[in-house]
Parts: sequence; structure tokens; C-alpha cells
Amino acid sequence: MALRQEPLLRDAAWVVRASRFLPTAIPLSRLVLAIIVAAFVLAMVWVQQTQTLVRLGGEIQRLERRLETVVLERQQILAELAVHNDLSRVQRIAYTELEMREPRRAVFARAQPLPPGVSFDLPLWAAPTQPLAEYPWWEDVTREISARISRLAE
Repeated sequence: MALRQEPLLRDAAWVVRASRFLPTAIPLSRLVLAIIVAAFVLAMVWVQQTQTLVRLGGEIQRLERRLETVVLERQQILAELAVHNDLSRVQRIAYTELEMREPRRAVFARAQPLPPGVSFDLPLWAAPTQPLAEYPWWEDVTREISARISRLAE
């Protein structure tokens, strides 16, 4: 049996077909264009990030100034509250400006009973309810799950 030196034609056709799917060298112009596009995209991202940082920095400064004014207002309100809560000052204003005096004797007024059909009781939907004597079963399960999650988190 003789060995064949040249490859079979059908084997050579398979290699040619397969070589079409292998990567080939990229032309230099396309490589330069891809680098320019990538640099442009990176520059745009950098500009956008810088713009966002500047905008957020301005907003932070504005909020810090607002915080300072709110803190000052709070301190002023607390100072006014301390002044108004002074009992001697309240009594002095009541006597001088409002002309109030302590009662000489207590006066009690009698109220008439309400007419039939009139009630000041809360409606049923607004009335307070009695606490449950026993919690539902699912509440114990959820508490146990929550405790296990807390232990795992620690």
C-alpha cells in the first residue's frame, strides 16, 4: 500500500473553510479609529463625573448653609421657650397684661343631661379595642425568624 504525499482535496477545503472564522489582523486605520472612539468615550465619562461632582458639591454647600440657619432658629426658639416657661414671668404677664386673678372661691356648674339619641361616645370603629389574650401563631414564628437573622447578622 502506497502512502499519499499530497493532502486530499476534501481535507484542504475544510482547512480553508475553518480559516475564515479565525481572527485576522486588524487594519491600522480601524485600530486608530477604535482608540480615538474609546478615548472620546472615556473623556465624556470623565467630564460627566466632574460635572456631577461640582453639582453635588454646590448642593452640599447649600444644604450646609440651610442647616446652619435651622440650627440658629432652633437655638432661638429654645431660648424663647426657656423665657416663656419661667413661672414668675407667666404670673406677671397674667396679672399685668391679662388682668387675671386667683379665684376667691371655687364655682361648680351643673350640666343638664343629654337629650335622648345624643351621645358623645366614640363610634364603634374608633373605640379602643382590648389587647389580645394570646398572640396568633404566625407572630411567634416571625419573631423567631427575626431573632435568628439578628444572630446571623452579628
